[in-house]
Amino acid sequence: MWNYNKLMLFRFSTYGFLKNLKFFEPFLYLFFLANGLSFFQIGVLISIRETATLLLETPTGVIADLSGRRKAISIAFGSYISSFIVFYHFSSFTLFVPAMLLFASGETFRSGTHKSMIMQHLDDEDMSDKKVEYYGKTRSVSRLGSALSAVLAGIIVYFFQSYNIIFLVTIIPYTFAFFLMLTYPKHLDGEPAGASVESAWNHIRSSFRQLVNYPGLSKMLVNASIYDSFFKISKDYLSPIVETFALTLPLLLFIEVPEQRTAILVGVVYFFVYMNSFVSSRKSAALMRKVGDMAKALNVLYFIMAFAFLMVAFFLQINIVFLSIAAFFFFFTLYNLRKPMVVGFLGDAIEPQTRATLLSGENQLRSVVGIIIAPILGFLADTFGISYAFFFGALVLFVIGVVLPIRSIDCKFKR
Repeated sequence: MWNYNKLMLFRFSTYGFLKNLKFFEPFLYLFFLANGLSFFQIGVLISIRETATLLLETPTGVIADLSGRRKAISIAFGSYISSFIVFYHFSSFTLFVPAMLLFASGETFRSGTHKSMIMQHLDDEDMSDKKVEYYGKTRSVSRLGSALSAVLAGIIVYFFQSYNIIFLVTIIPYTFAFFLMLTYPKHLDGEPAGASVESAWNHIRSSFRQLVNYPGLSKMLVNASIYDSFFKISKDYLSPIVETFALTLPLLLFIEVPEQRTAILVGVVYFFVYMNSFVSSRKSAALMRKVGDMAKALNVLYFIMAFAFLMVAFFLQINIVFLSIAAFFFFFTLYNLRKPMVVGFLGDAIEPQTRATLLSGENQLRSVVGIIIAPILGFLADTFGISYAFFFGALVLFVIGVVLPIRSIDCKFKR
């Protein structure tokens, strides 16, 4: 059993490592800006992606639960690869729309599904009490993938002096991840009932009946979704901030080509950001044990995250760019401390047969928030500056933290 558990931990971790080799991620906003898009147009693209996620999230979650999770994630990687091909070949706002739709399709087939496979494994091996620690370990390895991809992406952009190439390179690890998924044992598919209109409807009713029976679970899903959405959309503003710093940093002035200066500093900054995330993901379980109350820990981290938003905004406003970048390190640390706790919290509250659907539902709620805030943040960044976008984010997070605090949920699934 021990060897099998180690093998599955290795597979889950390798999946996370390959999935996070997103060479495009540190340079995504710079890629859009280099192709003539404004922050508002970038926000609209993000909103389109989140709208597609909203529409597809529940159907794909149901398909994963009813037809097999391995099949769902294999489809996800096929969609991702298709979107990367479009991004590589084209450079206009209009043609970025179908690329975003393909990427959203990949996100919806993947999100929640792999987490539910990990939880299925832990349930099968009587390790349900290890959810936070186990997920923290797999997530920390995925952060190593992010750190490595940041360095390699910086090198690639430096030599090619092009952002498009990083989408093409990302296809390589995603192809490996596709084949890795085929090696997962069949029992992690759950108990597929076969997809039909009747079974899908019954499954959705069963899933959301939990939300009616346990209002605390609904509140937790909303809280986590808003938190995740603000992080997911605002984190990519780091690269334009780093670009501004790179163009004025005396240490890099010997490099004449601005794109190469940016490539070096973005690669270095994101490497340390993700290495920091690697450490914080592994510390999540220890922090939870130290606090003693998971709900309390989640609330404290929520308000500290709002404060981190405020610090980014403040340092940008007074033009101390270095400290705003430092605040981003704090920003990523908090998110990676909290995320494994959220997964463990929800894993205890959601019945195993509906996990993929309700965990996908969390992402669906996140998409609703993203549809609204992405264009708003883009408009504020274009009109007043990035600092005002972060002031807005801090204000909303503080208000939500007060209105929707997390409470312990007494609905742990009993087998």
